[in-house]
Amino acid sequence: MSMYSCECQPIPCCPNMPPVPPPPPTGCMGITGPTGATGPTGATGATGITGATGATGATGATGATGCMGNTGPTGANGITGPTGARGNTGANGATGPTGATGSTGADGATGPTGATGPTGADGATGSTGATGPTGADGATGPTGPTGSTGADGATGPTGANGATGPTGATGSTGADGATGPTGADGATGPTGATGPTGADGATGSTGATGADGATGPTGATGADAEFTPAVAVAKLPATSSVPTIIAKVNEIITALKNAGLMES
Repeated sequence: MSMYSCECQPIPCCPNMPPVPPPPPTGCMGITGPTGATGPTGATGATGITGATGATGATGATGATGCMGNTGPTGANGITGPTGARGNTGANGATGPTGATGSTGADGATGPTGATGPTGADGATGSTGATGPTGADGATGPTGPTGSTGADGATGPTGANGATGPTGATGSTGADGATGPTGADGATGPTGATGPTGADGATGSTGATGADGATGPTGATGADAEFTPAVAVAKLPATSSVPTIIAKVNEIITALKNAGLMES
């Protein structure tokens, strides 16, 4: 027999048996009925009586006190207290008289004026623009009628002046001529000699030095600090640089190793 069922594998497992006919078709599933209403919840049972608390056991005897360990190395000295306030500074000595001002040296001679460079050639004159056409003459007004002979007739009115013809367009302006080159700058004259420097005035005497102020009281010595790297680094000034902090930590580690409190 194979590990497979003949019904599942009819041909490989049982080659001499006829094939198993397919099962008859399954009928349609009936419609599920509605879910019944949930019954009421039963009443909660009464809480059972709490049992009595057991008696507390007797306290065990105190063990013997162990031997006192060796005293650890003495901690590093605490940070020195702040320095007392500085005494008042003595009054400044009187200022010595100002030395006389030395005479001003004579002005050096003025150097000769450099020669004037040649004037550049004038640029070519631009061509004259073409003249615009002349406007047409205005029409001549009509002649007034001649008066009748005999008694002097009234003089007829003077004819109106003809309209002025339009002004011709202005011709275009000729292009500007090219600008001539700028003449070379004249040579700079030599600088006059520097006059002699006046003598220095006498130095005034130094004022008397004020008396030293009284020395302030010395601050109290701080308490001994716990000899740990964290405390020592925390007590460094806030403005300490990184190299200063690293040097302090290395110093503490070396001291702990020398005291046998830290292995390499």
